[in-house]
Formats: sequence, C-alpha cells, structure tokens
Amino acid sequence: MMAAGQGLGDQVKIAVLDDHRMFLEGVSMLVSSLDESYAVSNFHVPVELLKALEGGLHFDLIICDLIMDQMNGLAFVTAARSHTRKIPILMLSGINSSPPIAEMISLGADGFVHKSSGNETLGEAVTSLLSGKRYFGDFEDHKPAPNGADEEHDEFLTTEPLPTLGKRQVEVLKMIAHGASNKEVAARLDISENTVKTHLKQIFIALGVNKRTACIRKAQTLGII
Repeated sequence: MMAAGQGLGDQVKIAVLDDHRMFLEGVSMLVSSLDESYAVSNFHVPVELLKALEGGLHFDLIICDLIMDQMNGLAFVTAARSHTRKIPILMLSGINSSPPIAEMISLGADGFVHKSSGNETLGEAVTSLLSGKRYFGDFEDHKPAPNGADEEHDEFLTTEPLPTLGKRQVEVLKMIAHGASNKEVAARLDISENTVKTHLKQIFIALGVNKRTACIRKAQTLGII
C-alpha cells in the first residue's frame, strides 16, 4: 500500500489528533500498522498541531477527532484550512447521532470514519485520501445537495465562524444533553443554579438558539458534543 507519488522507501507523514490519549495512542498504532512507510506523529492538543502547520511542518494526511474539549474537530478543520488547503483531513468520531457530513465537507474535510468501523475501513479511508480521493463510506449519502445544503442540517449550516465555548460551558452542555436539570448540573459542578442559567444563556447566544432541545441538536450537529 503506497500513496500516489511516493517512491519506495519514502515516508508518508501522518498527524493524528485526539484529546483522549487512549484513543490517540490506539489510532496511531493502528495507522502505523497499515503500512511500514507511514510515519505517525501524535498531537494531544489542537493548538499544537495548528502551530506546527503554521511553522511550515508538512504532513501528507491529518486524522482528527470530531469531538474535543478545547476545540471541536470542525473548528480545527476551519483553522487548519487557513494554513493549508493541500493536506487531506480525515475525521473520526464515535457519536451516536448523525454525523455532520455536509458541514465537514463545506469546511474542507476530505473524509469521515466512525470509530465503530473495522480496521479495514480505516485503512481504505487512509489510502483513498492519500490518493487524492474523498472517503465518507456509508455516510456518502449525507454529502451536501447540489445547492450546497444538506436538508437534514441546512438550518445549522453557516459561513460564519464556528462558535467557541469555554470548558465549563461545554461541561454544562454535555450534562443537559444527557437530561440533567439546572439543579443537577449545579450540584455536580458545585456552582449555583444562577451560574448554570448564565452559562446556558451564553451558550444559547453563541449557538444562535433559544431552546434547550435546539441547543443540544445544534451542538451535536457541529460536533461540539
């Protein structure tokens, strides 16, 4: 297995980004085992990889988790594309909801693999992207419609910058997504209910919604939770 344009003995440089170290190490080991020419570099923090790209470090492929605390995968793709349009980006996620394929494509991602997929699927995706192709597998039907909008996600698609939420706001968001009340969130985080309400108000403003259900749905669509 060899990327297009790679000569015998050449290294294929692949960056893997995931803020969960166990998954990061697991994905890196798996990717390294796919081909002896693959040289994998691990990044635990999105900003570190962005700084590497800004500094001129070249990779033949970037594999990025969709959901990360400091910066979600979609926000990372947006930031990465400001530095380079050439490096293909493959996104991974284990989310149970429908992945935001249309959003990924519109922002510049080149492929997606669900973490429940087998090793062969990941290998096929890696080979496809290194060969200059896209790979969305069974999620190909979720790609944007000809007019540039996926009906399932069109109300949340935007050309504006992705919202940036603080770490505590993401924690609150994840808890309400699992059905926790304001009182339960306050107790778990050891803060007042008024503080929870303030966080929710800021989250609603950032996401451009006014209801909890819409807030959760949009956060899932954007890969924030």
